Amino acid sequence: MISDAYSLAPTSAAAITLDGAPSFSIPLADQVEFAKIKEKWRKDITATLAVLRQAHALRVRGGYAWVSGTIQLAAAHRHLKGMSAPRIRAKYKAYVESGGDWRALVKGYTSSGGQPPAFIEFLQGLIEQSPRGAAAAVTHLREELWPSGVSIPGYGTWSEWFAATWPDQPVPTRFPRVYPSGWSPENLSRHKSSRACRAFMQQGYGEAHAYLPKLKRDTSQLRPMEIIVIDDFEPDHLCTFPGDPERGIAAQTCPIGGLLAKCVATRKSLAWLLGPRPLRDERQPDGTIKKVRWNVRALDVQALLYEVFRRWGLPDYNVTILCENKSATISPALEQFLLVAFEGRVRVQRTSIIENRTLANGFVEGGGTPWEKGWIESDFNYNWNQLALRLDGWKGSNQRLNGPGNHDAKEIHVLRFIGADAAGKKLNLPPEIISLLRLPFPNPAAVEQAFAEIMHVGEQRTKHRFNGFDTVTEYRWRDPKTPPPAGIDSFAPNPYESLALLTPEQQELMMVPEPRNESPLERWQRLSAEHPRRELSAPVLALFLLTPNKATWRNHTVTFTKKPHGGFSYVDEDGILAEVPERTELLAYVDFNAAESAVVTHLDGRPLGIVRMLGDSRRGVDITDPEAMEKARARRAKLVNIVKEMLRARPLHQATDARMVADAAHNDAVVATYQAAAADLPAAERIAAARGEIAAEAETRKRRARPEKTNRGLADLTAAASAAAPAAPAASLGDLL
Repeated sequence: MISDAYSLAPTSAAAITLDGAPSFSIPLADQVEFAKIKEKWRKDITATLAVLRQAHALRVRGGYAWVSGTIQLAAAHRHLKGMSAPRIRAKYKAYVESGGDWRALVKGYTSSGGQPPAFIEFLQGLIEQSPRGAAAAVTHLREELWPSGVSIPGYGTWSEWFAATWPDQPVPTRFPRVYPSGWSPENLSRHKSSRACRAFMQQGYGEAHAYLPKLKRDTSQLRPMEIIVIDDFEPDHLCTFPGDPERGIAAQTCPIGGLLAKCVATRKSLAWLLGPRPLRDERQPDGTIKKVRWNVRALDVQALLYEVFRRWGLPDYNVTILCENKSATISPALEQFLLVAFEGRVRVQRTSIIENRTLANGFVEGGGTPWEKGWIESDFNYNWNQLALRLDGWKGSNQRLNGPGNHDAKEIHVLRFIGADAAGKKLNLPPEIISLLRLPFPNPAAVEQAFAEIMHVGEQRTKHRFNGFDTVTEYRWRDPKTPPPAGIDSFAPNPYESLALLTPEQQELMMVPEPRNESPLERWQRLSAEHPRRELSAPVLALFLLTPNKATWRNHTVTFTKKPHGGFSYVDEDGILAEVPERTELLAYVDFNAAESAVVTHLDGRPLGIVRMLGDSRRGVDITDPEAMEKARARRAKLVNIVKEMLRARPLHQATDARMVADAAHNDAVVATYQAAAADLPAAERIAAARGEIAAEAETRKRRARPEKTNRGLADLTAAASAAAPAAPAASLGDLL
């Protein structure tokens, strides 16, 4: 019998005998595939199987016979390559453990079609869904799925496969630990799909990107500021935040966050914002208090854009701002507003959204596409390396995995100065004193200064592989011991222009050319001279600082509420919103530092105009200022006139006004006729005649209004009064009674 180590080994039904021993031959089902391999391989496999057949007899005997017998076999077959005693024992083990699969004797052999296509497809899917790798998936197939009676594509259940393979043998009641040909762990693992497919299914599109073909983008033809990329970042350092009593933020150690805008054409850093990210208390809807980390907001991106265009102006060509869709983003409202306000010259492009966002398990994948803005991502590693050499407080890129071992001790030391407790073990120093301390974690001002230094150094570096940068040739004086001509540095490289100071002989004999890459600052200066920009005015720059707020147009005012400022109300005294329907939602762009006016647009960013507070202040008009009061009254009168004109423009009101004009003209005609008839009578007679006519008319109305003896209802009296009223409009109530 074979020892236990081999009696439990999985065997191939196509290459074993009924007593469980390998056949040491090529199964009939594999003859076609065996004939397709190289002739040299076929000869080696046939000879090796013959040797292994003899080794099997020695293995059955075991003990000393196995070791000494393989040595004798090696000596007898020394003319064959790879037939030393250790190799014979290793090949025998591999062959038996593979279930008598001859493919195990060929290194790196892959079958040309020994497995059914449906099974290979199933196996690849099983491996792709295994987060622990191909070996775990193969073990799951061999030790769980196949023995449990699961139907495997291409084979069916193990009992169905056994009955088809040995039709003359009864199907065992229990799994006999037999496997189809080619089901050795090594052979099955060879069927795994590409690393991109496995990474996509197991970790997502972001991880699979590393194994997919890359899109190389040529930036050599870009002009300065033609594409500006914006991204947020967090350096590998902590800082000591001294606290902000006005905002209720305690002193603490916290990470640093920032925003960076970079010109893709020149790799020049156009502007940046940097600051601490402390924890603050935020009240939740249920009334509880939660610690929330201060983060980059869309308002910070607006401030960054303001700084970019304030410092560098606007070129004559279109500017594309590339940003992400998360924290460092531009709101859709501001994007549309900038597009309309600058007539399409400032555009916003967002990093591409993952299209296939649903994985096999049905859940949505998270993460972005940082390679879309790789020009700025690649610089961060350089920046953090430089910052680590200039600044204390390094915490590592991941504090838990690669942070310094003394990090906790440093925090305890810092908290002794900035913390507060009832026992008095912590000093609880005020912010102005904390800023003067020298602690393991620098204060925000020191971080900002160090960051500015590495930005300056980064703009002057020449050791890089930036796409599209020119090569600059400088010249070094050949022999520093020999005094050079005037204007030539004997130690540092000299620019090309310095050659004009030398004679042709000196240029040829004494100057050594040294090529180098163009620095970002040199490229920025060179391209900026070719493509000048114009400065933006202060009102135009202010557009980048306006905060969009969803407002409502109601009762001739634009109103909205903004926490913690409260309510805001702006009047339309110029009629720019006259055509906007009542209760329409708009966007009001407001600078809360000067909130007396607001720029109003539609929700899609189409501009409408500027509206102002009626008193130019949320508090109203100063009652002690007569001039301001008079000005406010005039503005309100203007608003009233606008409302009047709007009402007069309505067709129904125009018809009513026309009828009133016609009635007035009729009344004027009646009065004119009467005045003409009575013009020749003296005044006393005109009065007497008028009184006589009035008395006669009054008597007639009395007679008509006198109730009859029969009872009449209130409706009849009302009808009689209505018929009598037009005849004598001047009669008094006493006359009617």
